[in-house]
Amino acid sequence: SQDIEDQKRVVASFKVLHDRLHEWSPDVLMIIGDDQAENFKEDNLPPFCLYTGSEVEGYPFQRPAARVNLWGASPETKFTFRCSKEFARDMRNFLIRDDFDLASSSSLKGWEWGLAHAIINPLVFLDPEGKFPLLPLFVNCYGEEAGPDYPPRPTPQRCYQLGQAIRRFLDTRSERIAVVASSSWSHSFLAHKFQCRAIDIETDRQYLDWVRHGQGSRLAKLTPEEIQESGDHEILNWIIALGIIGDRPAEIVDVLETHTQLAYRVAAIWE
Repeated sequence: SQDIEDQKRVVASFKVLHDRLHEWSPDVLMIIGDDQAENFKEDNLPPFCLYTGSEVEGYPFQRPAARVNLWGASPETKFTFRCSKEFARDMRNFLIRDDFDLASSSSLKGWEWGLAHAIINPLVFLDPEGKFPLLPLFVNCYGEEAGPDYPPRPTPQRCYQLGQAIRRFLDTRSERIAVVASSSWSHSFLAHKFQCRAIDIETDRQYLDWVRHGQGSRLAKLTPEEIQESGDHEILNWIIALGIIGDRPAEIVDVLETHTQLAYRVAAIWE
């Protein structure tokens, strides 16, 4: 079936990403992902939050959608990752002094199953042994979609500015940093222009063309309304990464745009 074929392609793409990551062997692995009422609840809803703890753990197979998985792993399977505590603190301090008011957290208490799925899911494919020190950056991509008490998601422009500020910090350091933007693009159940019933293939093909040809900064000019209409909430994670990378062409590993998928999926590499 189409679903089985799509799954094989996702696994194959992650294998390419895994091998290239381990070949490069970074000093820090930064993953940008959105929290969906997992680690952050109504009592604390920052637009962006950098994790500054020394360790983090998670149970990626506890979510109902992950109970059946490629590894046949039980829901109780736990992963533990050491984190780049001093590096994360230095980044936070630099960004605040660079006029970017960034939240930080040295512990995650909001969800009993640990690290949010947008962070831990790619780790299961890319670095399950925790070889590289981890640096999670949480983004409130879903905004009001998560409920009436949730603040709006940050704008594409602000996400790109955060990426640029992170780049200014990285340019002061000698460490080798791998940056992973963890997200799908348009989601069928979020694309309001299609009554939340279909992915926005046409729009995402345009975004892909910009990314492919080194014009990622054009995504920073999207409006919140455009993001909402196309269901591209999570592309904000990519926009932060694009702010770090700058306008450089991407190597596209694979693209999944079948309507049997709940979202438009892109795998890409910059080196």
